[in-house]
Amino acid sequence: MTNQLSSFQRFPSAFAIVAASALAFTGLIASTTPAYAQSGDYRCAGLAEQAASAAETASAGQRSSAKRFVSTGKKLCEAGNERAAAKQFRAALKIAGVDEAKGDSQMAAR
Repeated sequence: MTNQLSSFQRFPSAFAIVAASALAFTGLIASTTPAYAQSGDYRCAGLAEQAASAAETASAGQRSSAKRFVSTGKKLCEAGNERAAAKQFRAALKIAGVDEAKGDSQMAAR
């Protein structure tokens, strides 16, 4: 008489293996940093900082709108969409009446 496991007895061990793999994969994803943080992209670092400063110094009527653009831009950076984020930051700068620093045009030329 051989001692084979029935399919019901094999299920818990198979489930444990799948669950452990899923937990390991989830931990791997959670431990990685967003792409913009790894690359040091100007659009999500320097331009974001410049837009946030400009939003703070904008007039009362323009401040909330500029801050909304900055907030949206930061969320886009977190999602890894630097190009769309830069558009949001530039819109915030335009609303605040501030010219973008020349560093971005030099970075874009590369």
